[in-house]
Amino acid sequence: MPKIEVNRDARSLELLQRAAQQNPRNPETWFHLANALAVGGQHAKAIAAYERALELAPSHPDLLVNLAITFGQAGEPGKAEACYRKILQRQPGHIGALGNLAHFFFMREEFAAALESYDRLLAAMPHAGAEVWNNRGNCQQRLGDRTGAEDSFRHALALQPESAEINANLGFLLYDSRRYEPAGVFFRKAHALDPKRALVAAQSLDVDLQFADWQDFERKRDEILGVVDRLEDEPRQSVPPYLLLAICDDPALQLAAAKRWAWPQRKSGSALEGLRERARNGRLRLGFVSSAFHEHPVPRLLVELLERLDRDLFEVRAYALGRNESDALRARVERAASLTEFGHLQTSAMAERIRTDRVDVLFDLTGHTGQARPDLFAWRAAPVQVNYLGYAGTLGAGYYDFVITDPFTTPPDARGDFAERVCHVGECYLPSDTRRSAGERRARADYGLPDAAFVFMSQAAAYKLQPALFDVWMRLLRSLPDAVLWLRPLDAIAERNLRAEADRRGVDPGRLAFAPSEPVERYLARYPLADLYLDTHPFGSHTTVNDALWMGLPVVTIAGRSMASRTSASQISAVPLPELLAASADEYEAIALTLAREREKLRALSARLRGGVRASALFDMERYTRAFEAAVERMWNEA
Repeated sequence: MPKIEVNRDARSLELLQRAAQQNPRNPETWFHLANALAVGGQHAKAIAAYERALELAPSHPDLLVNLAITFGQAGEPGKAEACYRKILQRQPGHIGALGNLAHFFFMREEFAAALESYDRLLAAMPHAGAEVWNNRGNCQQRLGDRTGAEDSFRHALALQPESAEINANLGFLLYDSRRYEPAGVFFRKAHALDPKRALVAAQSLDVDLQFADWQDFERKRDEILGVVDRLEDEPRQSVPPYLLLAICDDPALQLAAAKRWAWPQRKSGSALEGLRERARNGRLRLGFVSSAFHEHPVPRLLVELLERLDRDLFEVRAYALGRNESDALRARVERAASLTEFGHLQTSAMAERIRTDRVDVLFDLTGHTGQARPDLFAWRAAPVQVNYLGYAGTLGAGYYDFVITDPFTTPPDARGDFAERVCHVGECYLPSDTRRSAGERRARADYGLPDAAFVFMSQAAAYKLQPALFDVWMRLLRSLPDAVLWLRPLDAIAERNLRAEADRRGVDPGRLAFAPSEPVERYLARYPLADLYLDTHPFGSHTTVNDALWMGLPVVTIAGRSMASRTSASQISAVPLPELLAASADEYEAIALTLAREREKLRALSARLRGGVRASALFDMERYTRAFEAAVERMWNEA
């Protein structure tokens, strides 16, 4: 693409200035002088020199291109765009103007406008290089056209197969589409081409975990943790914070990763000047932003809270990122809140819509998980912005004012692990849906489970299963010949890998059972068929632990150091069943083994749970809602 170039024959800026004085009617002299000034960062003087050249050679396209570039560098995007469009009015197929206009929009994250310009550029220059196709794919991906983005990335890769960036981009696209197996191929290629890119190495490990592929896991994990520990000395490195929740229990490392990942603070012309006054009717406007307002763990926890919020105190709005499916849970959310579906709007447009709605307190229910949009919060769409429910850790950014947690999950000495101010809600910060219903209870035989077996259950995703904890599970099975481990439905490769890992640990692979995919009512009904739920560590199984407790199934967990490793323990503490809380893997194993061997003790504990769970603090949603409302008032007043 055309860029400003300095005339290499001119020996110095002084000579060019002298030449312009001696021959002020020569546009070429002014052009070279302007280029030199622009390269030197003297944008105002460069713009004046370009404009003088244009007076002598009106509408010259090369002059206008370089003037546009300089306007962009000087922070005058409107004038830059006007220059490009002036060229294209006269020469619609001008390669330099099209290419630079496309890049101009791309860098401003105006992806729809950028894509239109890239398409026009490709029509004028069908044999454009890999960079054009790669940027076009990025635009399509951000606009939700994954099929088009994949085609563009593959075209770019055909032109430049040894590009680490393009291989990585295609890997990220496939990963976001949950096509983990092909994504892993491109991550491994990108990592081989550029081993120093920690982000690619981290995503490659994440793909391994999706398949329970633990080959060389400890070395890969330790390398990534080492990078995070040195992030301050590695200016271009980053690691997805969400991966850190699964592979370590060190809040300091999680904070470091989140800070580096956080979106830059935006300086917007419509930035809010202080806090708005409360609405005239005395109600605060609450906005909840999520990538999922359909059947998904986060809205399953949240929906009853939305239904119960006092409408005399609050107006409730929900904002869906991307496209959400229509299902029963979505219908409940729509009845409880005014729902806006953003689709793939530009960030500034989303922020402006929230401001137009005059939202006072905005909750991020997605955090650093899939389809996250921290850029929206970086625009300061609302006066008070809160990290809540979707991400069990700090988001590491100053534009989140508070994080909602509880005294057990985040005790006072852990406040320093958060970039946000800590706001406690209730005995456990997780809300619950006490209006959920389970289907008709079925028999163990319907799932291929032996009637006489002791059934350990875990419904965690594959990436939460770590080798060290799996060692504990396999020791339990070796100690209990009649026991089986019942897991959630997993990818066929993950199931095969876990059976192989069991075999390597001296356990018959047939003692691992995998439940089928079922509607949520049937899924809930299967919990009572198990005897004991085994939580994961360091990333606990938060929503599935909530489901297990609601259905009366005892849960053993480890209360670690991080928010992700203490949330399950907070739920169990709020039931309360403190005898199920372990402080270490050894204690976790001992508790599980004792309960499996002393069945009367387990039956008594299960009866206690079933008899009191629905009246416990964990599932008292009236009490939780009032505590949440009080917390919102505190955050508003403190802000």
